[in-house]
Amino acid sequence: MISNSNDNILTEREVCNWLGVSEPTLFRHRRDGTGPKFIRLSARRVGYRHSAVEAWLSEREQHAPLHSEADGRPRDLSQTDSR
Repeated sequence: MISNSNDNILTEREVCNWLGVSEPTLFRHRRDGTGPKFIRLSARRVGYRHSAVEAWLSEREQHAPLHSEADGRPRDLSQTDSR
């Protein structure tokens, strides 16, 4: 038994509720290899360690905006106005 409470195994539904995504979206992330690491619990069931989802979220964390809010296109940071 794992004693670290941060390593609780979460169900797909719990992860979806936590992340605010649908089950098909989580499935696509799993299928494409772009989601958090998962554990195959049985032929038809997977689980996610809480710590794996936290690590995945940390990897995806953005520190600077990648797109301008006006048109959604990538910003050219070399063109910033330094008034």
